[in-house]
Amino acid sequence: MGGGGRALSGRHGEIRYLRLRADTLMGMFRQLPQPARAQAFAALARSAAEHGGDSVRRYLETGAGDTAALLATIEKTAAEFGWGSWRFGERGAARLALAVTDSPFAAGYGAADTVVCAPITGMLQAVASLALGGAWEAREIECCARGAASCRFEAILRTKP
Repeated sequence: MGGGGRALSGRHGEIRYLRLRADTLMGMFRQLPQPARAQAFAALARSAAEHGGDSVRRYLETGAGDTAALLATIEKTAAEFGWGSWRFGERGAARLALAVTDSPFAAGYGAADTVVCAPITGMLQAVASLALGGAWEAREIECCARGAASCRFEAILRTKP
């Protein structure tokens, strides 16, 4: 389990993080039969929204500033934590778009017949809800695991604040 001198886990403030091979995590999903796999992906997205929302709240509290500054912080942080290269796109009153290249979830899962980047979906939901206000629903609309050039997501406003 050596990391060549690098920490395999750590903390960011009070939050504890764990480094785990993407194929180890995503291989678990591969081994689940349907519908358990779909249920597990949905649960992971909900958990990422809940716990990722805590991180987004901290970014807001520590002065991430306006929405544009917060989204820039999220892009930078996602890359630092190994979640791929995030680029927020269209941002309207009722829609927020996100493109992710080099998703560790798609790469760790391999070829799939469905979208597999549930943690990113959950994080996008948390980001949209906290940064833009209201109740948002996120979904992955294209996935590298299905042969797309990048993973693309959208969050849609369901109820206004």
